[in-house]
Amino acid sequence: MIHPIIIPDLGATGGDVTLEEWQVQPGQEVRAGQMLFVVTTDKASVEVEAFRDGFIRELLAEVGQSLPVGAVVALLADSLDEPLVHPVPDETHQSADLTVQTQAPVPPGQPDSGKRILVSPLARRIAHREGIKLELLDGSGDNGQILKRDVIAALSKKGVEPVRPQPELGSIREGLSPMQRAVAELTQLSKRNAPHFYASITIDMGTALETRRKAVEWADRRGWPTPTITDLCIKAAALSLREFPMLNASFDGEAITTYAEINIGLVVGLEQGMLVPVIQRADQVNLYTLAGITQRLKKMAEGGKLSAGDLGGGTFTISNLGMFGLDSFTAVINPPQIGILALGAVMDKPVVMESSITARPQLNATLSVDHRVVDGITAARFMAAFKEMLENPERLMLDAPQDVPK
Repeated sequence: MIHPIIIPDLGATGGDVTLEEWQVQPGQEVRAGQMLFVVTTDKASVEVEAFRDGFIRELLAEVGQSLPVGAVVALLADSLDEPLVHPVPDETHQSADLTVQTQAPVPPGQPDSGKRILVSPLARRIAHREGIKLELLDGSGDNGQILKRDVIAALSKKGVEPVRPQPELGSIREGLSPMQRAVAELTQLSKRNAPHFYASITIDMGTALETRRKAVEWADRRGWPTPTITDLCIKAAALSLREFPMLNASFDGEAITTYAEINIGLVVGLEQGMLVPVIQRADQVNLYTLAGITQRLKKMAEGGKLSAGDLGGGTFTISNLGMFGLDSFTAVINPPQIGILALGAVMDKPVVMESSITARPQLNATLSVDHRVVDGITAARFMAAFKEMLENPERLMLDAPQDVPK
């Protein structure tokens, strides 16, 4: 029996995914759970595994191709003796048919021969861009399908390199990565639909820094994860959200959903864009466990190894650009959430204490909320609670770490 291998629903928000790498070849035997191919979504690179044992009979998609969820990318057979029958996609996945049939051009004055050309989408795009006539090519794929390599070979015979737009005056024009495209769409959607209200506050971090120093010493002696300033802020925000659950919510334009769990997304910047992995139940884990979770998520994000579970379920977001030297900034809400907290750098600044001026470590934090749901008084009270938590951080320091997911 022939089984189609499709692009699964990977939790992408940007539509299509890009096929990055094949790990199998036609005729190869595979086992359930074995990696078949790698795709890039708007969020991460994801390895797709075989859902059953069998033999790879045919690969239907090329590396670099953009594909929708449900697209058939390969055929898996119970044995190599199975007759090769291509599955017909249902009406909900018409885009899964990766073989494009294009009508050959008919010269004026000549009858239409009815000849149809089988060509992959990627090959068709390259041929159109380079001005290559498909009816003059011999396809090397099954049933004479024209593939990318056939178009490239035709260009090579003509001594023509594929056209690449030449930059003017030293400029470079590059398309957006799937991740960058998703970020652009989400931020545009957020700014267009959600009227942002901002509330900023300055926090004295003297006690918090001393608390963290002791926590790091304690963790180092026991081999525990060492908390960062970001971890302290995540914990303080999570506990503050307990007091103000209306910020731990989402809004779809008609109804507000207030969540029972406090799952904090942490913005992680990458060269190709940004990801927002999520610390599940951040209010319930102690500080050392939280430190281990954030370390793992950052490492996985940088290696492109985050799972859909690591990226889903966020109810509130924190963005910290303090490590880049920013004193303060405002962040764009991550829809459909209604709040995001922006953290600047901890800097020594002159403050008045007991009628004298002295230097104290200060942190500027700015809350962005959807003003359709959260009013200014509620935002101010939340920020006051967050400030109180960091200036009196005893509640952030609890017992030994729990098990950190591997």
